[in-house]
Amino acid sequence: MFYKKQISKFFKFDSVNATFKKEIIGGLTTFLAMVYILSVQPSILSQSPSINPANGNMNFGGIFIATAIAPFVGTVIMGLSANLPVGLAPSMGLNAVFTFNVAKNGIGYEGALIAVMISALLFCLVSATKIRILIMQSIPQSMKLAIGTGIGFFIAYIGFKDIGLVSASDSGLPIASLSQLKNTWPLILIGVAILSLIFILYFKKIPGAIAIAILCGLVISLIIGNVGKSEFIKANFAHWTNWSYSDFSSWKINFSNTYHAISNPKIWTSPTMYIAIFVFLFVSFFDTTGTLYSISHQISDQTGINYQLKKNALMADSFGTLTGSLIGCSPITTYVESSTGVAQGARTGFSSLIIAIMFLVAIVLYPLFKLITPCISGSCLIFVGSLMIKQLKDIEWVIPEISIAAFFTIITMIITYSITNGIAIGYLAYTLTALVNKKYKDVHIITYMLDVLFIGYFAAYAFVQ
Repeated sequence: MFYKKQISKFFKFDSVNATFKKEIIGGLTTFLAMVYILSVQPSILSQSPSINPANGNMNFGGIFIATAIAPFVGTVIMGLSANLPVGLAPSMGLNAVFTFNVAKNGIGYEGALIAVMISALLFCLVSATKIRILIMQSIPQSMKLAIGTGIGFFIAYIGFKDIGLVSASDSGLPIASLSQLKNTWPLILIGVAILSLIFILYFKKIPGAIAIAILCGLVISLIIGNVGKSEFIKANFAHWTNWSYSDFSSWKINFSNTYHAISNPKIWTSPTMYIAIFVFLFVSFFDTTGTLYSISHQISDQTGINYQLKKNALMADSFGTLTGSLIGCSPITTYVESSTGVAQGARTGFSSLIIAIMFLVAIVLYPLFKLITPCISGSCLIFVGSLMIKQLKDIEWVIPEISIAAFFTIITMIITYSITNGIAIGYLAYTLTALVNKKYKDVHIITYMLDVLFIGYFAAYAFVQ
């Protein structure tokens, strides 16, 4: 058909051996792995108080609408301008910082949204320059591999939390201890069963292995959720509820209150405001840059084609964050869950368009997508993480500064639940070890400059805790 030829030509299917079937399956798979954010984001941000106590907390319905629209805009831009198969959505981690460390620290959600907006504008300016490209070029190849490997372990860790094996803190972030197994064993059994099914389908080379497993898990979860009577079953398994669209009736209230609070002196005289701008910008920059590199390397590894990141890819996420801040959303980032779609054959920006469209569809079909519980998507993350760690073998472990930096990069990402923290500690370890071994001339000048920023980042972050 004519339209297929035009789409294939625009997204350069031939250059990466892409097919419509794999692009669609890959896009749907990535969306299903990301869909949890539509539930998690409103639950976290709705705890953010207003700077004016009379306004209460952020409006739940407004957060949900913003959580669907901002990823749509950012992902469309990514697909059309960068031709990269990734999805963008609110950053897990920064949404908790937004609520618990910024909004509750004297400037309310209005001040937090203004901080996001300013950091997004700065992000756009930085992305429009060659700074991000220069930074990526300054990183040794083995360090890049360590970042990708660390992300693999990172998303697997998220998966272990989601299937109930690892405990979660009050903010929802995992902590390094086994959960209450006497309560979570049903989730673990479902998660392990789905994970096993994915491996079986994958090694049998059946297309859409992850998507098929997610749908099977949804059926099982629905059966358990509607038959089981305990509060734990009701809270963790899919079940039909009387969900109403009336939650959306006041969706404008979040950004309306924000615009009215712009002239509030409490926002502009608070140190939290300026520290938050720096932290949001810094984390968004390195989270997204690391993830984009990891995804492009994954595509190169699977296709045998040297897939180079484009400058446009580095712009899309900054525009997504800017859009989100204007309508009431915490910072947007490129999702590591995109690797699930790539594992299913997604290669081009056409897959991103599928992801983006599904976020719009989710506004209408939210009751259905809400049924995909974390224990279902968590098994997918464990599977993809297991595929990504094979980069370990290519790291130059015999070089001291590389091996030490790689170790700290990987372990820090996991134990601090932050890609940015892992990159920061890895950079500092690399520089320090190189200096000790009198290899200071081998360290790129940009690396020294970034080390100063990383130290500043940790100092700034300490003040918003």
